[in-house]
Amino acid sequence: MNLPAPTERLHLRRATLEDAPFILKLLTSKGWLDNIGDRGVYTLDDAQKYITEKLLPAYAHPGCGPMLCVLKSDGTIIGNTGVYDRPGLDTPDFGFAFLEEYHNQGYAYEASLSNLAFAVAHGHTELLAITLPSNQPSLSLLAKLGFEREPELIRLPNDPEELVLLKWKV
Repeated sequence: MNLPAPTERLHLRRATLEDAPFILKLLTSKGWLDNIGDRGVYTLDDAQKYITEKLLPAYAHPGCGPMLCVLKSDGTIIGNTGVYDRPGLDTPDFGFAFLEEYHNQGYAYEASLSNLAFAVAHGHTELLAITLPSNQPSLSLLAKLGFEREPELIRLPNDPEELVLLKWKV
């Protein structure tokens, strides 16, 4: 199984360099900047460098890496979901990000269920998730997916923000 299963409305696939326009749009969106942070991606060249240095290497680990969420209806890329090895966490991290115009339509839940099944099929039995305490939409979705909130906030290396830590087990 090289990709997560398609959902009712989405195909999930790996990112390529040709996806730089989408990556640029996502990483400069208000939601990304407010909830994830500025990654220094301001141009198409920056986006291609980000894909090359951050996204493509993640696929070397079974069941990991960002999966772009593509509408079956017209091929539009609307977000991503994936499993990541994150510095400061001893268990892989699950995350998602969608363009604002696709929020509150069930896409993130649909894609996340598929990607969690993909991770399990590749041997992942426990995952973590992190988010800002103020990011209620993400906290709600993670709870709906079965992630349980840990009582203490954490800080990752080189990150001044306190984060909510959540755990998920098969």
